[in-house]
Amino acid sequence: GDGDPAGRPRGGARRLGTLKRERVTVRRDRVLADADVLMRHHARHKSVLEVLFTAEEGFGGAVTKEFYNKVADALQLRSENNAAMMWVPDEDGDEGPEHLWQTKGLFPHPLPPSSPESELARRRFRFIGRLVGKALLDGHILPLPINPTFMRVAVLNETLTEEDLPQVYDDRCAGGAVVRWLQNVVRDVKREKECEQRLFSGSVGPQGGDCADDKAVQGGPRGGVGASPHDANLEASDAAAIDTNLERLSYLSYACPVTRVPLTEHLRAGDDEVHVGNVEQYLADVTRYLFVDGVAAQVDGFREGLCEIFPVDSLKAFGAEEITELVCGKDAIEWTREELRRSVLPGFQYTAESPPYLWLLDVLVEAPDEERRGFLEFVAVCPRLPPGGLAALPRGPIRVNRMDPVDKLPEGRTCSQELRLPAYGSKEELARKLRLALQWRNHLGIQ
Repeated sequence: GDGDPAGRPRGGARRLGTLKRERVTVRRDRVLADADVLMRHHARHKSVLEVLFTAEEGFGGAVTKEFYNKVADALQLRSENNAAMMWVPDEDGDEGPEHLWQTKGLFPHPLPPSSPESELARRRFRFIGRLVGKALLDGHILPLPINPTFMRVAVLNETLTEEDLPQVYDDRCAGGAVVRWLQNVVRDVKREKECEQRLFSGSVGPQGGDCADDKAVQGGPRGGVGASPHDANLEASDAAAIDTNLERLSYLSYACPVTRVPLTEHLRAGDDEVHVGNVEQYLADVTRYLFVDGVAAQVDGFREGLCEIFPVDSLKAFGAEEITELVCGKDAIEWTREELRRSVLPGFQYTAESPPYLWLLDVLVEAPDEERRGFLEFVAVCPRLPPGGLAALPRGPIRVNRMDPVDKLPEGRTCSQELRLPAYGSKEELARKLRLALQWRNHLGIQ
């Protein structure tokens, strides 16, 4: 009765059918390899992707979320990074913990352009681009701690400069301390040049600047007339530090301080050492290699993969931090007691005044970030919060239902986003058993 005899809806509107779903199976022990093949074949499909694990009964949104979690986890493995050189390594080297950990997040490992390693990285980042696009399109989070600086390059097409080096290469990065030291050396060299320029131009005076040479001209040697002994000591110390930095340049070859790849293509033959005369150009060449030449294949691969899902320009309305949060979720797990009250709700045989429920809220408020992340994965398969925090969990609030007997550990039911919590006799017992359940969640299985 709401259309004409020809079957057309009134007002010229069109009816849309239910969104098509495509169910696929992957092997849990080969999740990265299977995900690569899956994204290659599924990327251009507009149907919603639903993933199952081989020989397991679970299916639906929670299992698909776990798939993205497992792939993100595998992409951070140190062994995987050693084999494929995807990310800038951390200071722990090849023998560090199982996963890479960078303070600022993951950024592509610079590689020689057109090398076999670079082409392998291009293919891997094309896969990551597809993965990011598909997760965004289907409303999932890919909990991969990508550095927002990468989004500035790959999505927003920004050009990074020497000023951006600390946003990637801090002391936690392999080579980060050398990069920071190099920036300090260049700063000192520029300062010395400015002092010399003022000295020879005769523009030195009370407002002449902060270099030690200014006072040397006004009162003879550094710390002369008009300078206190304390000032003289500070200036002598500064000058000694600058001299030491400049002397240490002789230990540097004209190569990338992170990868040791030579950067001498445009230099004259034999001029392959770093010295005062070329250190500024050296820093510029290092920056170009770390942020442009050495990562061009990875950036292009990521864009190509993402564009198979939707145009990369559709994300340019957002800032880099916002894009990273949309894709990867919020890095820090932050919540207040009031937010927990609104998003972690009492369910079967519990009320808002039940002691175990109130103790649970206390424990979650007091929990460190790692335990908060574990709790979210335990009940919602979501180790990083989506933009908007707890209230924005895709499947609504978390329910806390009573479970017997009281000697059991709490259980997470990800399909229903539910915590089954025994009525423990004290807050301390609840905290201990919940912590134990979170600690062993990967061994006991998420149900």
